[in-house]
This record gives sequence, C-alpha cells and structure tokens, in this order.
Amino acid sequence: MKRGIRLTSILLVFICLSLALLTAWQVWISRERALHELNVANLNLVQALDNYTAGVIRQSELVLIELTDRLQNGAAEHEPQRLQTLLQKQAEVLGLANAIVAYDSRGNRLIASASSPTPNLNAADRAFFVHHRDDPSSDIFIGPTIKSRITGDWVFSVSRRLNDSEGHFAGVVAVTLDVEHFLSFFGSLDLGEHGSMSLSTGDAKLLFRQPFREQDVGMDWSDSPILQLLREHREGTIAQTSRIDGVERVYAFHRNDRLPLITIVALGRDDALAAWRHNAQLFASLILLLLVAVGVIGQRLILDIRRRSRAERQLLSAQEELLDANSRLEVLASQDGLTGLANRRSFDQTLEVEIRRAQRRGSSLSLLLFDIDLFKRYNDRYGHVAGDDCLRAVAALLKQCMRRPGDLAARYGGEELAVILPNTTGEGAEAVVQSFMQALQQRNLRHEASPFARVTVSAGVASLTLDQQDSSVLALALIEAADQALYRAKSNGRNRMESTEVAGEHR
Repeated sequence: MKRGIRLTSILLVFICLSLALLTAWQVWISRERALHELNVANLNLVQALDNYTAGVIRQSELVLIELTDRLQNGAAEHEPQRLQTLLQKQAEVLGLANAIVAYDSRGNRLIASASSPTPNLNAADRAFFVHHRDDPSSDIFIGPTIKSRITGDWVFSVSRRLNDSEGHFAGVVAVTLDVEHFLSFFGSLDLGEHGSMSLSTGDAKLLFRQPFREQDVGMDWSDSPILQLLREHREGTIAQTSRIDGVERVYAFHRNDRLPLITIVALGRDDALAAWRHNAQLFASLILLLLVAVGVIGQRLILDIRRRSRAERQLLSAQEELLDANSRLEVLASQDGLTGLANRRSFDQTLEVEIRRAQRRGSSLSLLLFDIDLFKRYNDRYGHVAGDDCLRAVAALLKQCMRRPGDLAARYGGEELAVILPNTTGEGAEAVVQSFMQALQQRNLRHEASPFARVTVSAGVASLTLDQQDSSVLALALIEAADQALYRAKSNGRNRMESTEVAGEHR
C-alpha cells in the first residue's frame, strides 16, 4: 500500500511540476517573442519617421539651394516682388515650412515668405546665423528649436550660408519648420498611453518630443546610454527609465546616414506587454485549474510528499548556496574583478612555481609586462568609466592571444598587465607580444589624447636563462628586468617592445 501511495504521489508531483515548468517556459517564450516583435515594429516605425523627417529637410535644402542661387545672382535687388511671390509659393508647397527667410551679413532680414510684426527683424544672435558666420562650409545646418520671431510658433531651422562674389560671408537663408506640424503627424500614430516619439540633433540636443512640453525643448541627453550605443551602431533598441517622466519604456533609435538627426520611438513597457500579459494570465489560469484538479485527487498523498520535498529542497538550496559561495571566494581570491584576468596574488604565486619548474627541467621561461600608453590622458579625456571599459577590452584581447593552457595573463597593477609564458624563449615571447600588438592595432580603440590616435601599449620582455639563484630572488630579478625593458620601451617612444634576459639556476 505504502509503495503504491508513494508511486502515485510521485506520479502526481511529476505531472504538476511538468505542467508548471511547461507553463513557465511557454510564458517566457511568448514574452520574448512579444518583445522581439515589438522591437522590430519600433525599428520599422523609427526608420519610417526618419525617412519622413529627412525627406522634409531635403526638400527644404532644395529650396535653400535655389534661393541661394537667385540671391547670389542679384534677384533680391532686381526682382524683389517676384522673389517674394516665389518664396510664398515654395512655403505653401513645402507645407511644413513656417517661413522662408533671407538675412544679410549683419543679420537683418532681406526677404521672407511671411510678413512679420517686427519690421526690423534681426537674427544675428540666432544659433544658425552664428554658425554660418563662423563656418565657411556651404552645407546645411539644422538649428535648435526656438520661438519664431516672425510667427511666434515653435520652429527649428534648416539654413545655408550666403557668400558674395569673393567668397566672403554675405548672409544666411533659412527655412523654419513648424514643430506643430511634426507633432500632429507624430501624434497621429498610436503608441499607447505612455508612448513617446522625439527628434534630436546629432549631438543629442532635443528638437521636440511628442507629447510636447516646452521645458523639454533643447534638453541635452548626451549622457544617455542610447547615445553610447549610437556611437557603435546606427540603430538599435534598449529598455530604460525615462529621465523626463520616470516611465520605463522600450526605446528604438536611429541615426540618419546623411543628416545629423536622431529619431527615437519609445513604447511604455507596461503598454507593450499588455496583450502578452493578458494571454499569459489566461493560459496560466487554465493550467492552474488543471493543477488544482490534480491536487484535489491526490491531496492526502501529496501533503506528505510536499513536506519531504520541501525539506530536501531547502537542504539542496543551502548546499548550492554554499558551493556557490565557495566558488565565488575561489574566483575572488585569484581573479581581478575588473578585467577578469588573474590578480597580483595569483601572478606572484604562479611566477615562483614556474621558475622552480624551469630550474628543475632546465626549460626556458619568459615574462611580459605591458603598460597602456598615456592611460591617464585617456581617463582625463573620456572619463574613468570609459577607462575601465578600455582596460577590459585590452585585457580581453591579451587573453585571446594566450594560446596554451599553461600561459597566465594577469593584471599587474593599474593599467599594467603581465603574462607568464612557461617553456618559452625570448624569441617566442616576442612573437606573442607582436601578435597582441597587431590585434590591438586591428581593434583600433580610439585614443585622441595619444599621438597614435588609438590605444597602444609598451611592452617589456624578460627571458630566463640558467644560473645560480634562489627562486624568490630570481622572480624579483625577472620582474625587475621586464620592468626595466618596459621603461626603455616607454622612453623610446611607446607602442613598442624591448627585451632582456635574466640568469637562473638549473637544479
């Protein structure tokens, strides 16, 4: 009887666990699928919005090119009325244009598509005018969002420089695009209660955001993780909490290929997962009913199994936590937390062991010391967080260059890295250094504060030859020799290696 009850209880528990695990797996898979489909849809939408915005700005650019050509050919002096009529028609055709205006070299208005309540309108203090006055380039400039002095509406400008016959600054032509038109278009897209869309300049200055708030205009979000990702990828997705209203959203972002524009579409995470959550709750409810039915059938038998199972699970959990804690302690004792390489303690122990082994066997041993060139300047230029990322990247490359299980790469201290190469001659060690330096060159990590414009290392190589010395003394001598070689490499211009040899005892 007891055996039958036990087997029945095991069968019931197995069925319940199987259903629960299958349910969890199905819910998780459906959630991942929902998020993937959401990211794809958001990327498609942000691409469409980017194309729309780029098209409007390209149309504005064509208008500016034609207006520039006419003004430089004297149309403002010879045919002012005709040019005024042309600007009005172009503004109507362009649709989103709030105004099309030309200014002289002092910022005074020459001609505009719309009349202004201020006849002596001057734009010398506007960002677009200052930019073109100081920059001889004929490329268009997308200015920040401002309130138009002609119409009083929120606008951002697309402008172009005017030159005289000698190529000197003669003024600016600008198309001011009405933010309200963009907001109407963006607002026609349903992104749920907490959705938002925004357009920013290439240096992460907000032009406008839907929903619109005046205090958000011109906001600098250059420290956002989105901009960090845009430095490496043209588009992508990320989930984060908005600094504007504190709502967690799923963001899709896209940087335009030709224009300094960044388009972002964000969907509230709760809104995005609402349909998935409803289906998951319904599915889980059905499974729960089935589990209750199974539980009622084997209630008395399962209660005993649950008590035992609970005790076993607690014991296993405690054992796993203990093993996990021991494993973490082992890693912490031998591994550098930042780079994932061996730490200094592990390096010192391994070096003495390898020296004694080399003395017993009469084999060779080499030590490499690397120093990241001008790393303080890197930290000063990009910040300590970027410095840590750089150190991790260099360490990862160094680890990839270690081909044999016996080789040990370690963080020696600060930005210095060390490698122990058992059974390796100086020639072999130099080959490893060259391989690592080539890999670092191919990675091309940017370092604008360095004369090489990229992250480089200086290397010192010390190789062990046989003589009479104690292993601990020999370890210090080997480190000192590698350090002196490293010093010579840095003194001789950096981004190079220097080698030396140290005598050791054959026992």
